[in-house]
Amino acid sequence: MRRFVAYILLTFATLVGGGYAYSAPMLLLESPLPKLKLEADFTTLFDNTEYASMKGVSSGTLFGARLTPKVGIEWQYRNQLMVGADLYQNFGHDKFLSDAKLQLYYAFRDYNAKVYAGIFPRSAMKGLRSPLFFDPAYCYYNNSIAGVLARYDDLGTPSYVEFAMDYTGMRSFDTRESFAIMSSGMHSLNAQFVHGRIAYGYDFYMGHYAKDYNPETVDGVVDNILLTPYVELECRNFGVGIGKDWMHLTVRLSYIQSLQRDRINENVWEHPFGGELLVNFQWNGVELSNRLYVGKGSLMSYYNRYGSDVYHNMPLYHTDKGIYDAIALSYSQWFFYRTVGVKAGITVEYDGTGWGTRQWLQVDVALGTNVSLKRNKEIE
Repeated sequence: MRRFVAYILLTFATLVGGGYAYSAPMLLLESPLPKLKLEADFTTLFDNTEYASMKGVSSGTLFGARLTPKVGIEWQYRNQLMVGADLYQNFGHDKFLSDAKLQLYYAFRDYNAKVYAGIFPRSAMKGLRSPLFFDPAYCYYNNSIAGVLARYDDLGTPSYVEFAMDYTGMRSFDTRESFAIMSSGMHSLNAQFVHGRIAYGYDFYMGHYAKDYNPETVDGVVDNILLTPYVELECRNFGVGIGKDWMHLTVRLSYIQSLQRDRINENVWEHPFGGELLVNFQWNGVELSNRLYVGKGSLMSYYNRYGSDVYHNMPLYHTDKGIYDAIALSYSQWFFYRTVGVKAGITVEYDGTGWGTRQWLQVDVALGTNVSLKRNKEIE
């Protein structure tokens, strides 16, 4: 009888939702038996930079597409075992597939806890979303984390803390050993005077870049540590309008402390530091933001020596003028039950040596379905 009621409720919810049963209560009706999971993510990215008047950085254009098909097994609601690949094609190249990278991972995903092991999507990580840590171009070409990730979420606050390790290079004759240890956390407080919250938290990154087994390679062992505690005010649903027409304001103030050392060369700790203020305003898909960094010393002390092998963040943080300002205007929207997304924008940037611009257009497609591996039986 209970199974009969469950089938009736499931059928009713599917009909009412037009075949799209996304609500959380539906999870209670799912079978704990294994299911075949089929997923496909697609991204086309145009990213153009014009930095001719700036010193120490170069202009360039990224234009390409990435397809990530995945297949796997899900069992007992929370466990997943997935295999897939990131397939890249740079536009203007005659070569079939510019690059291909494996995804292979186990995931445990509960309401409060998340655990990943293997080579899993970078989107699984909640923190370190600032370009201070990872440039958008780096994230596009490095869509996965190879290692482990664990996170605990307090959904009532909401608050979280997470830890991740990304092993980006296993030492060989032509590959330097490299890895990154990352952590982030946030605790939210109810803001009684606004429709929003006040939060404090941190982002932490420790990168290690060592030698390979090739005796002709120039020696160099680099440690790159970055810690950014912050406070944040988020105001939601204010202004004139209802639903998605409400305005959304986020203000984050961060302290940035960096520690860097090249053990083979100078072998002294460089410790540039500074502060960053981010003001972000959103309304009905339109987003206007200003990211202002003011500090002492270059946050990328050895960039001229090691470049993007060590530093994966926005290159303009390389400035030694003590200032970086980025004003961005963009529009983003999802369509077709949040399966197709479009985002376009322009950023005007200043690094103390000159002005530059960055224009981008991104189209995303996210699809997924489950197929039961159990043969249907008659309803009791």
